Order: sequence, then C-alpha cells, then structure tokens
Amino acid sequence: MVSTIIRSKALLALFVMYSIWLFAPPAYAQSILRGGISFEQGYDSNVYRDPDNEESEWTSTVSPIFDYSRVARRSRLSVRYTPGIVYSSMTHDTRVDHYAYGEYELQLSRNLNLNFSDRFVRAEDPYEDYDTGEDGISLSDRRGRRRFWSNSFSGQAGYTYGQQRVLEIGYDNHILENRDETYSDYVRHSPFAVLSHRFNHKWDARVEYRFVRGDFDEPPAALESDDLTSNMGDVYLYYSITPFTKVFGHFGYWQTDYDEGLDDYSAYIGATGLEHRYSPSLDLGLELGASLVERENFSNTDVFYLRASIDKRWARASWSFLAVSGLDVRSFSGTDDELGLSRYWSIATGFACPLTRSIEASLDFLYREDTYLERDPEVDEQYFEASGELSWAFARWYEVFVRYIFVNQDADIEADNYKDHRFFAGISAEKDLFKW
Repeated sequence: MVSTIIRSKALLALFVMYSIWLFAPPAYAQSILRGGISFEQGYDSNVYRDPDNEESEWTSTVSPIFDYSRVARRSRLSVRYTPGIVYSSMTHDTRVDHYAYGEYELQLSRNLNLNFSDRFVRAEDPYEDYDTGEDGISLSDRRGRRRFWSNSFSGQAGYTYGQQRVLEIGYDNHILENRDETYSDYVRHSPFAVLSHRFNHKWDARVEYRFVRGDFDEPPAALESDDLTSNMGDVYLYYSITPFTKVFGHFGYWQTDYDEGLDDYSAYIGATGLEHRYSPSLDLGLELGASLVERENFSNTDVFYLRASIDKRWARASWSFLAVSGLDVRSFSGTDDELGLSRYWSIATGFACPLTRSIEASLDFLYREDTYLERDPEVDEQYFEASGELSWAFARWYEVFVRYIFVNQDADIEADNYKDHRFFAGISAEKDLFKW
C-alpha cells in the first residue's frame, strides 16, 4: 500500500510541474515564499479520556512555518508545511509532528477546470484543526492522545456547459494508520459526481452520487472484518419564488453492505425546504422531512430529518446557528470500536467579532446526541463542546492568541464518559521572505 501511495504522489507531482510549465509562462506568474515560527504552550486535563484516572499534560511546541504560493494566468499552486517540535511534561520526551498541505488549481479552458489537494498529518492530537471537511478525515475526540498518520487526497474536474450548468467528477482517498494496534487502520476510496443544471430562471436541479469503499486493517483481536461498500445519491429540485427565495424538494438514497457479520442497511430520505436571503447580511435555511432505515434482522426505523441554519453578518462580526437531525455513519472515526450507523441530532452556534482593530474574539458551542443503531442493544451518547479564542495581531507580522476548549461526553457505556479541559496560548510571526 505504501508503494502505491508513493507512486500516486509522484505522478501527481509530475502532473503539477508539467501543467505549471505548460500553462504558466514566467511573464504571467508570481511566486511568494513566506516563512515564520510559532511557540505554543498547551494543557490537557484528561489526555487519555479516562472517566476515572485522569492524567494531565503540559506541552511546549515550537513550529517553523514554510509557505509557498504561485499564481499564474491559468493556474494556482500553494504548499504549506509546518513541523511541530513538541516537549511533553508527562513523558519528559520530545516528538516531532508533521502537518503538510498542498493545493493546485488549473483552468484548462474557459469551461474546464481541475483541482487537486493533498493533506498529510503525523501527530497525536485528533482535535487539531487540520481536516474538518465533510468528506475528510474527522477523528473522534474520544481517541485521546494516540500516535497516528493520515493522508487525504482529493482530485476533481469541473465542466461548465451552460449558464449555471456544471458537471463535476472527482475522487477522494483517505488513509489512516495508528501506532496502537488495538485501533483499526483503513483506506477509504470515494469517487463522486455532481450535476447542477438550471432549466430556466425559475427551475434548477442538482444530482449527487458518491461511492465509498472502506478497507479496514482490524486489530488482531477482531472477530470479523469491518470492510464495507456504500452507495449514496441525492436529488434536489429547486423553484425560485423570487430572486431571494427558493423552495425545493429532496430525495436521498443510502445503501451499505458489509463484507462480513454486520447487518446491511438501506436508508431513504424525503424532505422539502426553503432558502431565503432576508437581507444582504442575513441568510435563512430550513429543510424538513423523514428518513426510513431498512436493516437486515431488525425492524425498520423512522428518523426525523432536519436542516435549519441562520447566518448573520455585520460589518466586522458574524453569527451562525445550525440545527441538524437525521442519519450519520461513524465508521471512519478512528476509535477502537467503529460506531457505525447513528440516529442523531445536534445544535451548533458560533459568534466572532473584533473587540478593537487588532483584537478578535470568538465563541463556539456544540451539542450532539447519537443513538448507535448497529449496537445491540442500542447505545446513546451525548457530546458537548464549548470553545473560545482571543487573538491580538500587532506590529504587522505578529500574533498572540489564547484558546480554551471544554468537552463533556456522557454515554451509556461507562468507559466512554469523560470530561476534558484544554488550554492553549502562543505567539507566532510570519512574513513574506521572497517574491519573484
């Protein structure tokens, strides 16, 4: 598997370099090399997420920053690498974490564009904000401090064949490997396609399809394979009442087959919704419906489907609210027991505003409740997270920040209950070193 990854990255790198040479003459390109350094002091009150024997840790991290970008007439390339030299007060040793990200965009013609991105992480902290995309690797906080490496690659092509008519085809690949053999490793393959088509000034539609293949490397004690295959599709039909208001219908289908043991299932979603721009600074969204889950060896289950959102913007501040309920799959959360199909609901809100021209503050809250349907009997879990950050930018290149995170998880399984307090404070400096 490793050799395949290396070959794939080598081919991608060759393609990127060839495309830059072909489509970006020097007269139309600009390159910028940025550099910097940051120092961070961190505290974690419950490193291993243990409900009874909490162990705390102080860490000191020094991180050099390397950032390269190149913008040409038809392409854009950005690469960022930030290694972290971390000293732990608990183990009295030093480790090196690695965070790397690269993205390349290429406009092949007026109607055809390509986009590639790759993110690599070798670290111990699942809560570091390195990949929070909907289809990326999102590790459960319940893992605690455990060494791993992950790689997320995404490539897609978009073809515009008319006004607001776009066809997108792509492929995502996610890899997770743990040092701890009691945790499952996996490779997730996911080709997808999205078709957006505007029929006229009143009607438009979007069709989405995604195929997922999950290949797991289970711990030695595992009794059966977690390998799975999923097919997911969604169809949206929109009608514009006014230039600022749309109503729509949504039908979704979701089917998962396990290679061994676990019960296969199919899910159907039917919903209707509204999107409304109340003002240039206020957007509202609401979608209501129901989901039906059909499972082998179990009775069918009905699930309430909800998507409600508010996004408010002021001159220098913003507030968001999101309420969601429905079905989710937690098979790729990186825990020692993959969670599988979940009936859930959650509420999240966030507020960000500047206190002065150079000082900014933010607050975020999240509550989520899951019922895991593939457990026998079903297991409930409640998760609450609150976080706040204060940052001060000064002298053009410098920034000081403090951040606090509180997590409280309450679950039917006693070993999964825990509380955790995390605190971070640091200073960073970053500036352009060379332009050409």
